[in-house]
Amino acid sequence: YNIHRSNTPGFTPTAANKVGQTTALTFSDTNVPAGTWYYEVTAEDAASNVGPPSNEASATVTAVANPTLALDGQVTTRQSTNGSTIASPPLSTTKPGDLLLAFIASDGPSSGAQTISAVSGGGLTWSLRTRANGQPGTAEVWQAVAPSTLTNVAITATRAKTGYQGSITVAAFSGADTAINGANATANATTGAPSVSLTTSKAGSWVWGVGEDWDRAVTHTPAAGQTIVDQFLSPSGDTFWSQRQTATTAAAGTSVPISDSAPTN
Repeated sequence: YNIHRSNTPGFTPTAANKVGQTTALTFSDTNVPAGTWYYEVTAEDAASNVGPPSNEASATVTAVANPTLALDGQVTTRQSTNGSTIASPPLSTTKPGDLLLAFIASDGPSSGAQTISAVSGGGLTWSLRTRANGQPGTAEVWQAVAPSTLTNVAITATRAKTGYQGSITVAAFSGADTAINGANATANATTGAPSVSLTTSKAGSWVWGVGEDWDRAVTHTPAAGQTIVDQFLSPSGDTFWSQRQTATTAAAGTSVPISDSAPTN
């Protein structure tokens, strides 16, 4: 069963408003903001045939506790041989309703943009949040919501242009608002220190990023208040790295950078 939620009555179920999938006859929707929400359910068989939507049901959330955003699981693969796909190690989580983000960096051809064409795993619906491939290679963030806990789930990214190296870090966050998409931003340049910033859309946001240096394998040093999540100097001569703010940002509407103090050239 596919469960869909919207704040608009009479809505049409789509992939964008799907909040979960279950084989059971019950479903718990967590971290829902205050307000009136409308739900519809569709049945899907093993051949991916989807039936008509159910009658619409509504639920009103009168108060929402302010959950603490926390990392509920994290895995990384450093791919040192050329391939068409890159898969994470098995990921397990401890809480239902986690927000999953896949931070993917890949090498690519010197001409013609590289992209990740699809991400799959965990029986989840993955969607591209943002992509930076203005220079050779690509750095991308993909997103999914896990309505239930996960056990030993591998996440696989497929390249549009095959035969390259890269890295993937999958992070699961508990306490995230899964009803809206967080802010995102991209940047690219031929030289200079890596830097990009975004403006937070909610209080307590946690800013993470992923980068790809196609020119050379060199250690990146994060700016003050930031932490390298993973860094891979690959045999292909690239640097693939993921990075985050060390702490969450208190206020919404705050400009938050992801940047490095080195290399500067």
